[in-house]
Amino acid sequence: MGKEKEMNARAISILLGLTLLGASGAAAQEPSDPMAARLSAERVSDVAAGDYSAADDVNFTILPYGDKYLLRFDNSPENFVLYSDRVALGGRELKYDTGVLALKISVWGGVTLYTQEAPGGLPATRLGDASAPPRLVVSATSLNTALADEESHIAYAQRLKLHFSADAAILKDNDDVRANAFDTLVNSATGIERVMATPAGRAAFTHRFDAVRIVEGDKPTIAISGHTLLVSFVPGAGTAGRASSRSIAFALVKMLALPGSG
Repeated sequence: MGKEKEMNARAISILLGLTLLGASGAAAQEPSDPMAARLSAERVSDVAAGDYSAADDVNFTILPYGDKYLLRFDNSPENFVLYSDRVALGGRELKYDTGVLALKISVWGGVTLYTQEAPGGLPATRLGDASAPPRLVVSATSLNTALADEESHIAYAQRLKLHFSADAAILKDNDDVRANAFDTLVNSATGIERVMATPAGRAAFTHRFDAVRIVEGDKPTIAISGHTLLVSFVPGAGTAGRASSRSIAFALVKMLALPGSG
């Protein structure tokens, strides 16, 4: 929690609010029994956007994002893109880009949050409507400052000299591209710290890398160039065009052949 609060103080949170998609179309003839209608195989539960609370101390927001959803936890700048899967009896499962379950929506609209601390799920209560924050504007100067700040944070928190940079083309591009690069930077640093939270992860990462570079690509991924970790994002794909911190950590675990990567 301390690191998340520190990250929140250093980072700018961004949410993209798009038009909420309605539930998929109902059958041509609705069953006369309301309960039967809710359980109809052609009905899918609505995902109500808004602010939520689970277990009294876990607060989060769900917002629509095209045919996907954005999940943001309080005290964290990251926006997770969730992908929707239809399940039995008209419910839905919303999953991270790693495929791990994040939220389950019942046919009646009930929401259950799944976390590492509560893998069995936490019932969540909707507190009210949520609005998307203003569009993030990131100048070249602001992005350079963020890169330097992240470098200083890693040096202080992890006692590690890790140089952060971005391709010159990104710095010269428009605000939207730089905003996506900023999100990629925040997610990269968070993912790296997830890996370094274990002795094995720290040893493997520090042995392999001394720099992180944010680059443009045709898909969100990570790669190695010498001792530099390349983290790519898709400039025109918005929030869905960059990997989450979870995905970056998962890819690093496999790349570094850490325990559990097989």
